Amino acid sequence: MKWLKKLHPPEKMLFLAGPRQVGKTTMVKQILETWRDKGAYLNWDISSHRRRILSNEDLLAEWRRPTKRPMIIFDELHKMRRFKSWLKGFYDEYKDDAAVWVTGSGRLDLYRKGSDSLLGRYFLYRMHPLSLGETQKTATASSLTEPDKGWETFSHGEIRNENIESLLNFGGFPEPYLKHEKTFHKRWLRSRRERITHEDVRDLTRIEDVDRLEYLVRLLNPRIASPLSLNSLREDLDIAFETVRGWIATLERLYYIYGVRPYSHRLQRAIKREKKYYFWDWSEVRDEAARFENFVMSHLLKACHVWTDFGFGDFRLWYLRDREKREVDALITLDNAPWLMVEVKLEDLKVSKPLQRFARLLNCERVIQVVKYEGIYRQVKIDSRIYHVVSAEGFLPWLP
Repeated sequence: MKWLKKLHPPEKMLFLAGPRQVGKTTMVKQILETWRDKGAYLNWDISSHRRRILSNEDLLAEWRRPTKRPMIIFDELHKMRRFKSWLKGFYDEYKDDAAVWVTGSGRLDLYRKGSDSLLGRYFLYRMHPLSLGETQKTATASSLTEPDKGWETFSHGEIRNENIESLLNFGGFPEPYLKHEKTFHKRWLRSRRERITHEDVRDLTRIEDVDRLEYLVRLLNPRIASPLSLNSLREDLDIAFETVRGWIATLERLYYIYGVRPYSHRLQRAIKREKKYYFWDWSEVRDEAARFENFVMSHLLKACHVWTDFGFGDFRLWYLRDREKREVDALITLDNAPWLMVEVKLEDLKVSKPLQRFARLLNCERVIQVVKYEGIYRQVKIDSRIYHVVSAEGFLPWLP
């Protein structure tokens, strides 16, 4: 929260996108409460707020003072018809008088695609579920603002003994994580799925076959953390290939799942097409190994988004796989160059052969094998390269 206030340039609008119920509204309201010049929160879903927005009244009249810069927050404004044009006009008129923040679900991110009349007027930030570093308050400032220095801190540091079971079992969404009850968690998961597949899909798309879309969601669970064959899904659902691809893209845009592409640059016989998919809420995954991989990958994706959104480089998340099925779970690139390679294992402490192979081929210096075992921190030297074999609780808190 403090980094948004500290690093976001005041002359730009702030767009905050992310999954349903991840805590966007709670966070911006907390920021508004501490904002020096105060301001207003307006939610399009609240009828009285909606009338104020549509009334053409001066929304800042109550707080406008000389030398003051109040904040105005618009929540769910993307549901307004032609909201871009309205927001463009509002910002162009009041950009010198107020800090303008706009929050919303994944659809807010969707609406920035393609023709964007707001281009150049805002910066987008993506909010993620709670991470291990946040819950244990161990993430350091250097890991956010200086990834290289953060890596040095990790690679020369001591193992931490953090408990990851709560996050693994209840996920990183604040309500079920804080509630910490299995029955509540199961009901919350079902409710969230239904809201996404019914309400959000209805508002965003013309998809009418909601029952079959729900069946697609169920089919995804055993396929998490594996290259996804859309043709296999097409056969199971008995629908057209393009329809399956469109539904998967919709679930991505609604922040229900995210895809990780295969990396093929400078690699012979690397696969190039099939993405691996993961849930934004890893606690949905039934298989233990796949859930743990989803958990680690979500931490890596969050780090990439944070570093990129705050302007510290173009960080992207990939996976590695060749036609001989040799695979490494994650590769982070910085400005298109390999920066960090990660293999995820439940128990295996022996450095993975594919990890060694791809590290050599891509000349990647930062190489880690993350395991679920507690209390593990080893540096293994193989062919002049250092491989870190480390527990999740020792590696993940280093990430922002």
